Amino acid sequence: MEDNLHGFLIDEDIYFNVNHRRLMYFINEGEEQLLSFRLVLLNEMQTRLLSFLLKNRKIEVISKNKIMKNVWDEFGLSSSNQRLWQEIKKIKGKLLSIGLRDDLIINVRGVGYSVDNQRVKSLLIE
Repeated sequence: MEDNLHGFLIDEDIYFNVNHRRLMYFINEGEEQLLSFRLVLLNEMQTRLLSFLLKNRKIEVISKNKIMKNVWDEFGLSSSNQRLWQEIKKIKGKLLSIGLRDDLIINVRGVGYSVDNQRVKSLLIE
């Protein structure tokens, strides 16, 4: 799956393009079939973190240690609970800014994070 993953569709309207590090919200406006969108750019760290969470969304709770190992440590970067919390907060802020509800990524206090699997679809290239 990793090789042919293009991105994710969240809540049927928000497209996360992993390669271009973009979140796009498409809005169909009324009878005239006008289409507008909101676009948010993510930095490399935010892209790697959001992508990791969405890829592992079927795990009930993704442990903080697993997240930090795969998003920071394996890339030779220093990880910490504070850094993880800060990046999650930034991602949630960007998701909110384009119209996503605040409950896609949930903090499971002291353990890790969970993602609402029912709201996310993987987009694959064949």
